[in-house]
Amino acid sequence: MDVERRIARAKRLTPTEQTIAGRVLELGDGLDAYTLKEFSALAGASVPSVHRFCRKIGLKGYKELKVEVARSAGARATPANVDVNFPFPAGASSERVATRMEEVYRATLHGTHMLLDDSQMEHAADLAAKAAAVDVYAQSHNLAPAQTFADRLLSIGICATCHDDFERKTHCALASDASHVAVAISYSGRAPHLLTVLPLLKSAGTPVVLVGTPAAAHLHPGLACYLELADQKSLSERITQFSSHLAVQFTLDVLYGSVVARTYDRSLAFQRNAYRYTALPGTRRQPNIA
Repeated sequence: MDVERRIARAKRLTPTEQTIAGRVLELGDGLDAYTLKEFSALAGASVPSVHRFCRKIGLKGYKELKVEVARSAGARATPANVDVNFPFPAGASSERVATRMEEVYRATLHGTHMLLDDSQMEHAADLAAKAAAVDVYAQSHNLAPAQTFADRLLSIGICATCHDDFERKTHCALASDASHVAVAISYSGRAPHLLTVLPLLKSAGTPVVLVGTPAAAHLHPGLACYLELADQKSLSERITQFSSHLAVQFTLDVLYGSVVARTYDRSLAFQRNAYRYTALPGTRRQPNIA
């Protein structure tokens, strides 16, 4: 997550910590030139105070702070003149469309990566890795990446569902309990099915991971964790959902990869065993016939 967002979200910063925050934002990537002692002196704070500030914004220490500041500076240096709603003009050649789409992809992936909160992603991955089942709730253009995510979880032995029918979504939520984990995907947070399934999941004690913009998170407080997407597209004036679709896909891919990293040996063993039953007939090893 961007350092500025970390600081903005930090709660109960002391006056000294607020001064430290101001120095960090003022220096930007120039922070890299300062040792811990030098920065402490510049901020008029003690070394322990700097460490406490780092922990309050979700970082382990000064070294990680310098890394995050450098990443944030890199994000701001990325060209921001890509119109994700209308990335190419009327009459554009195929080469022009390809070039502009590459720019949309590059900017979206970079921006989504910078916005991801590591602690929230770690928590979501822990929940999914330990769950008896992962139920994915999505609709419209989010269904394709959602169903792919569920299929990938199944491929490593984690029971996962992703229904496209409203009634099935509702029944799935009604059948859920605290051993399940729900992944709800909605860019705006206003997907109609959420109004029905989220209260049911809350009543069932099911932890919910919401994938959506900060505005979506604001609409649905009190969930287990939030994987936030950059809010940079219009919901009505656009060619199609280029940026949001890619941001959702990237976020789910990172979540899946993080789950695999936690269950590596178990996941590989499951895949090796499953291959005997799921491989295409022509690729299976044929038994020796005497």
